[in-house]
Amino acid sequence: MGKVDALAANAVRSGLVAPEVVERARAKVAAGAPADAEGAEWLARFLIESGYLTNYQARKLLAGATKGFFLGGYRILRRLGEGGMGKVYLASSEEDGAKVAVKVLPPRKAVEGGQAVARFRREMDLSRRAVHPNLAKTIDVGVEGDVYFMVMEYVPGKSLYELVKGPGGGPFRVPDAAKFFLKVLDGLDAAHQANLVHRDIKPSNIMVTPDGEPKVLDLGLARTLEEEGSMTRPNVVLGTLDYASPEQLVDAAKADHRSDLYSIGCTLYFTLAGQAPFEGGDLINKMFKQRMDDPEPLERLAKGVPSAFAAIVRKLMAKNPAERYRNCSELKVDLARWTDPAVSRAILGAAAESARAFRPPIPELDEEDLRLGGEGEEPGSSLLTLRDLGGAEPANAPRHFPAPPPRPALVLSEDDEYPTRGRPTSMSARIFGERRWLLQWIVVGVILVVLLILAWSLFFSKSG
Repeated sequence: MGKVDALAANAVRSGLVAPEVVERARAKVAAGAPADAEGAEWLARFLIESGYLTNYQARKLLAGATKGFFLGGYRILRRLGEGGMGKVYLASSEEDGAKVAVKVLPPRKAVEGGQAVARFRREMDLSRRAVHPNLAKTIDVGVEGDVYFMVMEYVPGKSLYELVKGPGGGPFRVPDAAKFFLKVLDGLDAAHQANLVHRDIKPSNIMVTPDGEPKVLDLGLARTLEEEGSMTRPNVVLGTLDYASPEQLVDAAKADHRSDLYSIGCTLYFTLAGQAPFEGGDLINKMFKQRMDDPEPLERLAKGVPSAFAAIVRKLMAKNPAERYRNCSELKVDLARWTDPAVSRAILGAAAESARAFRPPIPELDEEDLRLGGEGEEPGSSLLTLRDLGGAEPANAPRHFPAPPPRPALVLSEDDEYPTRGRPTSMSARIFGERRWLLQWIVVGVILVVLLILAWSLFFSKSG
């Protein structure tokens, strides 16, 4: 069986494309493709451009896959990412075409069973406890065969990490950060009210929609306060070291709501400074600093952050949980004071406008908006889209300095006794003009020698 036949058979067997559609596509490609073209790739590209396949699906079919494209009534479109508890895919509902994110426990972990399956089942249950506009919503959970999956709200946009560190990004202004984190706290408070502790608050777990709304993601490490037998083994570190509280690093099972607030403090520090509180270092070094050290004062590191606002972050990041805010509501009272423009200007003065203003992320485009090539272009051999090229690597922009104003030359005109500026003259005149100081000293030296000789002559003539 040739590659074209294999691709056509795989597309039909997978259920992604109807047999009659594949045959029509093969006929069109056979008529339009160059004689030396790779037919399978041309057929795949034609099906992509016609809207029957995504790039992800086409690559899988070309590799010989025929399964794994449907799960629980959803069509898998492409892979979004991977975390400790599974892979996440963008999918569309077979019923209404709505975009969703599907989190799947890897089959290997499902087969192994034990704690991985128990933790995933627990996440499936906990994720439905808290419902709030600023929490990513869990739509459905299920098991199909030996595949455990969760269907979650798909949040287009960028993570807070990307907004701060990505191309065109940068730290937030204090008023913008205060408004933004008030909404984050609304979502986190809903989780706390449901007796959940998130345990993995960090910039990459906060998505920002094109409208500027934050969505807290990933309750995969969450626990309930009423749990007596924790699934967390002693001496096992959970969370992300740059944002984990000291007590979470010692015993994650004992972390409570105040641990999440410590992580909020680290995340707020990152949002204003553009870096984590303890940037760099290895695992042991980070753990030591989170437990024992204080970070560089935020007001020194971040432009436009006054000490009064930095004090809020310091309180959040107190090593002793008893010295932090007790809950989200207490913190929201202090943050709300910084959202009034008049108050911000009165406290910050000119620095109120000195940092980057918040800009929501540009909406993500659909696959059909990202294809290389214009409309009506003949099918080709490339399967790439702009998304496949990956995110742009941040590059050091060249520093552009304004050109210095032209300096008028110091020239010596042939008919002038002294140097003049701005008038052209001969090369010899310019050379002598530039070395005029040397000629002057030579003349002075000659005069002094002559005077000495005369003085010496007069002295001997009188003595004689």
